[in-house]
Amino acid sequence: MKNMLTPHIHWCLRRAFITMLIVGPVLTLINQWERLWPFEPNWWKIILTFVVPFLVSLSGSLPGNKQ
Repeated sequence: MKNMLTPHIHWCLRRAFITMLIVGPVLTLINQWERLWPFEPNWWKIILTFVVPFLVSLSGSLPGNKQ
């Protein structure tokens, strides 16, 4: 079985993770500003706020099925 984690895919995952770490907190501050004081976060929205930039970055950098 071929190793699925090629150097390019590893790079894509790393890039997507870094993007998530940068964009996630910024979007959380924008979307959850009124819940920061007092701290009453909506956790599922925060999780989605981090997952969406990860998936968008990953889908944009992975090679597609070009035929």
